[in-house]
Amino acid sequence: MSEDAQWKRTPLIIYWPRADRNIDCYYSLNDNALMSVEDASFMPKLKSIFFHETSCRGGVDSRQACAVESAARANPDWEVYLLFNAPVSSVMHRKSCLVKLLQYPNVRLARIHADSFSRESAVQQIVRRDWRRSRYPVEHSADIMRMLTLHRWGGISLDLDMLVVKSFNNLTQNWMVKTSSFDLGTGVMRLSKDEVGQNLTTEIIQEIYSTYDKKQWSAFGAKAIERVLKRRCPDLHTASSGDCQGLSIYSRELFYPIGLSRANSLVREWPLMQLKEEPYTYHLWNLLTKMFTVHPKSPYAMMASKLCPEIYGTYGDAFGV
Repeated sequence: MSEDAQWKRTPLIIYWPRADRNIDCYYSLNDNALMSVEDASFMPKLKSIFFHETSCRGGVDSRQACAVESAARANPDWEVYLLFNAPVSSVMHRKSCLVKLLQYPNVRLARIHADSFSRESAVQQIVRRDWRRSRYPVEHSADIMRMLTLHRWGGISLDLDMLVVKSFNNLTQNWMVKTSSFDLGTGVMRLSKDEVGQNLTTEIIQEIYSTYDKKQWSAFGAKAIERVLKRRCPDLHTASSGDCQGLSIYSRELFYPIGLSRANSLVREWPLMQLKEEPYTYHLWNLLTKMFTVHPKSPYAMMASKLCPEIYGTYGDAFGV
């Protein structure tokens, strides 16, 4: 058995430390094995799903890898992109759980160079200067990269703590999701390259620039989107679902069926909630659940065994650690 075949069969199990706020890696050109999104050959199709890893780890943990695998399995006719702000080394590329993800023919990895990626956009100044003084640079980067990506190529954006249950094919071309009666989420959304999607991403990016506050955790992610939509469709703010000038707003039950208040039940020994309708995704609420071990009889573990079997099988008892 060749060395590469060995790592594909049994990749390294890496226990990642908590990501810190240092984003110097964004500007590093060293030890990177991934193609750049600026390469001429990087041409995402209209049916593309994007994940962003904006820490400086240069890899993903088991929970993040599970999210990517679940999207690839549920949407085999979509291209699934895992985009890194940090360089990813050749060792990480060849020997970590990334090799399991790359066994799916629709999974792609690429590197974003934040400075060049944001060039000539309204948020270029934030990327070049303001990020370094931010209290939450990794989170702010995710919000900005998500919107720049959708503006450039169109597609679906997913957070790395979302589990995908079924295909997105029967949904509309442009949509967002409520997480409650009053709040929109950024964990999953689709904005296309059509007029509706382009106008929205342009307006949201401008809103991010105009309201950027380096001290606030979520002031310009979901909140920026909410302000834009409230100006467009003020009556939609209190509705559970609806339409806003060509943008579909879906109810939380289809994408966030287990709410924030019950987040801990996902990782503890607990029966999975019986739902009236099978959702498209589950949100794992990483901000609240990341400090807990995933119980093998928890809803999360049971879903992972079905939705990301390669990653779950690779990690076994170490899944979610």
